Amino acid sequence: MTGTEKIKAKILEDAEARAGQIIKEAEAEAREIKENALKEAERKKAEILKKGETDGKEIYRRMLSEADLEGRKEVLRTKQDLVEEAFRKAMDRLCGISDRDYQNLLVNMIVEAAKGEDGEILLSEADKKRIDKDFVKNINRKIKDCGKEGKLVLAEDSIRTAGGFVLRYKDMEINNTFEVLFEMLKPRLENDVVKILFS
Repeated sequence: MTGTEKIKAKILEDAEARAGQIIKEAEAEAREIKENALKEAERKKAEILKKGETDGKEIYRRMLSEADLEGRKEVLRTKQDLVEEAFRKAMDRLCGISDRDYQNLLVNMIVEAAKGEDGEILLSEADKKRIDKDFVKNINRKIKDCGKEGKLVLAEDSIRTAGGFVLRYKDMEINNTFEVLFEMLKPRLENDVVKILFS
């Protein structure tokens, strides 16, 4: 399983784990908004009926329609927030795996992304503390086993990221930080996450 597939699996797994709780919260919030709007509409209706039955009914109908629209907008906003939260939680879970599993994930992702020429691996300061002394050696061995040329070294400078890496070559950089990967995966996975959370 490639690094990208593992990330995708983690996102979908996390979304499924949170689905029940998240949909209950969203539905409860939507019900509360609708109930409050209906109570307010009932109160206004009583006032309006005193002024005129015909005008009162029309205004009441419009208020219920507006309340329903506002309720639906709030449910949509809540669903969007929950989808974002599912992606954030998936990234947190991915960053929270054991150092050994995390290092293996990075090794496989770097080998997959390597161009076949000499370059540098940029990691965050936190990730540099999670890798062992054989990290770069294992990467270069796997790169060679794949039939690619070139060697990678660990850069002295660091990047600011939750996780992942950047490969720096003479004239280009390959950004495989989790933030960038999640943004790239999000459009492809968002519909699946929505189905899991709200079906």
